[in-house]
Amino acid sequence: MTRLADPEQALSIAYFGHDARETAVQKRISSLQANGCRIVAFTYSRRYQAERASVPFDNIPLGTTVDRNYLRRLVPLAVGLIAAVRHARVLREVDIIQARNIDMLALALAARFICGSRARVVYEVLDVQRIFVGKGWTASFIRGVERLLLRRIDLLLISSPDFVKEYFEPLQRYGGPRYLLENKISASQVDSAPRAYAKSSDGLPAAAPWVIGWFGVLRCRKSLNILAAIADELGSTVKIYIRGRLSREDISETEFSQVVNARPNIIFEGPYASPEDLATIYGKVHFSWSVDFTDAGANSDWLLPNRLYEGGYFGAVGLARQGTTTARMVAEHELGQAFPQPLEQSVCDFIRDLDGKRYSKLRAAVMAKPRRFFVDETDTHDYVEQLMRMRRVKAPLGDRRTLRMNKG
Repeated sequence: MTRLADPEQALSIAYFGHDARETAVQKRISSLQANGCRIVAFTYSRRYQAERASVPFDNIPLGTTVDRNYLRRLVPLAVGLIAAVRHARVLREVDIIQARNIDMLALALAARFICGSRARVVYEVLDVQRIFVGKGWTASFIRGVERLLLRRIDLLLISSPDFVKEYFEPLQRYGGPRYLLENKISASQVDSAPRAYAKSSDGLPAAAPWVIGWFGVLRCRKSLNILAAIADELGSTVKIYIRGRLSREDISETEFSQVVNARPNIIFEGPYASPEDLATIYGKVHFSWSVDFTDAGANSDWLLPNRLYEGGYFGAVGLARQGTTTARMVAEHELGQAFPQPLEQSVCDFIRDLDGKRYSKLRAAVMAKPRRFFVDETDTHDYVEQLMRMRRVKAPLGDRRTLRMNKG
């Protein structure tokens, strides 16, 4: 059994994660560790990952589960709860329980209750899933469950301010403490990938063919079709460079392969390692595709994606969809261009009119941003300081205090 020692020294956190091998989960845990926290993770693996190598942190495995299907997670959640309560001593010793996503929050709160833990609870939300904003009985039920769980947390951790403005305040009537921690690159991730790599002298020539990069988890079918239309329309004057893991729940391998294989100016080179490959892949593109339609009208409009920070740090000019939080940031901070729909037409018009001088001006504006705009230099440190204050205040469980909103 894992046991934590010296509980009055470093902040100790039990981190409940839905996927031990997801980059964002590992990034969060490593950032907390880099800021002096002692982490014991309680995590699942996806079924297709179950036989992969061990994860790089102290982990209590909860079993295997699936993507994007809450009903099919019910049995794995019960199994995971049994696994978690076997480590009751850990949960009683930690200062903070941090849970990513609603199912992990439900599991964490149940385990906390059974084990008699008095740890403060943080609910981490990096996406508002589509099922939460629907109009049917299933969406209403899920929102009702989440509303009950929200009453039992001490802090809501979000990656975009519009999650609160558009969802938690109006739909969930949540008025409790919240903290903004943006999806910036962690400082430790870029120590081996200096920004100098992306300066104009080291990057691509400011000339056609203009290269658009689409990186990360590839789940937006509409983005795939728009990029294919751009490739067809502009021919040899544009290249679409794709890297990442295909979300088979959203885009089938057959559909993806048909789009890519039919077009010589679309290049797919498979998954990449983060942070090791970030400098290389962004060094091959002029533009970063920061568009998402997966949950248009909801999460896709409200989020601030990783690629916005990664692309900006390495000098890629962001391409965004007007009417979204991403577009607002791109426009306010000169990180690229925001386009009206239909994007097939507006992006093609933009690229047809593009010359080296205009592109160099756009890139220079991105590169002029200070490192801390894209990199988590002190953000997680400040968050940990907030958690330390929560630990020191010996208030009744569930007491809500006014915590400052970190603007990032």
